[in-house]
Amino acid sequence: MPLSVQFAQDLWVRSAFAAAGHTFLIYDYFLTLNDEISYIWNSPWTVVKVLFLVNRYGNLVVQTYIRLEEAGLLAHNSESFCLSFALLTSYFLILSSASIHILVLMRASAIWGTRKRVTQILIMGYMGYVLMLIGWTTYGIHNKQGTRLACFLFILPFTKMVGH
Repeated sequence: MPLSVQFAQDLWVRSAFAAAGHTFLIYDYFLTLNDEISYIWNSPWTVVKVLFLVNRYGNLVVQTYIRLEEAGLLAHNSESFCLSFALLTSYFLILSSASIHILVLMRASAIWGTRKRVTQILIMGYMGYVLMLIGWTTYGIHNKQGTRLACFLFILPFTKMVGH
């Protein structure tokens, strides 16, 4: 099924914006690297430090992988690859957001404090929420129509555009 000219142009615009965003991500990394070395690398290991480093370097690695895939450099024109790619990107988005939320919650708890029981209830509720997101995402992508949708929206249009 050939792609319409309008659809191909829309994909190109989306890809251009994604590349620009990735460029800013790498630019920000190098812009803040000296501060990171001074304040993060030389500090003691804490949960906050681990979350920061995992989020910072996880974003760099996964976003680079996604950009390479969308550029057609890692393209695999198969349904199993589409499934794996859709799961990877979905889990990454959920866990990346969750790590940021956890940092904000830890900061709020440090500033305002709260009773231990309330904190435990909020943590358990949030963990349940993240696990439900992961479960429904997995179910939706493993569903045959979910796999087709993920492949149609994310993978195959890019591979067709670059000739793979």
